[in-house]
Amino acid sequence: MRTVMLILALAAGSPARAQPPDKAPPAAQAAAPKVQDQMQAADRGNLAMPPAPRGRYSFAPVDEGFLRLDHKSGEVALCRSQSGSWSCAAVPDNTAAPQKELDDLRDQVDALKKEIASLREPQASPPPPRPPGDLTPKTEGNGGMKMQLPSKEDLARARVFIEDTWRRLVEMIENLQKDMIRKKGDSDVSRT
Repeated sequence: MRTVMLILALAAGSPARAQPPDKAPPAAQAAAPKVQDQMQAADRGNLAMPPAPRGRYSFAPVDEGFLRLDHKSGEVALCRSQSGSWSCAAVPDNTAAPQKELDDLRDQVDALKKEIASLREPQASPPPPRPPGDLTPKTEGNGGMKMQLPSKEDLARARVFIEDTWRRLVEMIENLQKDMIRKKGDSDVSRT
């Protein structure tokens, strides 16, 4: 905002712009080649820095008085005539609130990007069911037999296997029914 105000002040306070070009003084006419040189330098890519100010302060006329621009600190003050004397009051800098809001929005965007990246990662599917390793009953030294019950993991794998198999069987039956209905509809259409 300070940069914009500075540019406006320089543009409004320029004596060459205050007079029509046909009535420009000879000093302004002599300055014209200098301005063209500056524009050529700007065309070459040196757009970052405006011309150096003549002093610390520059003034720009506004409806309420003058804006005083401090070229060293970047502060802007509004100068008014009050009771025959001039006083300047600092113009509040409203860039802090939008900057905080901008920082908050950047944090939210970063968090959302991380969440999207985590959602795009392939999800770990449950391991495929595997048959138990040893199906033979275990015997003890005296010839007796001891049966080992399946673990909770074995039961869970078996349940997942049965559910997947049942779901596939039901889908195959539904697809078969749909195909039969479609073929029956096609044959009815061909008869008419």
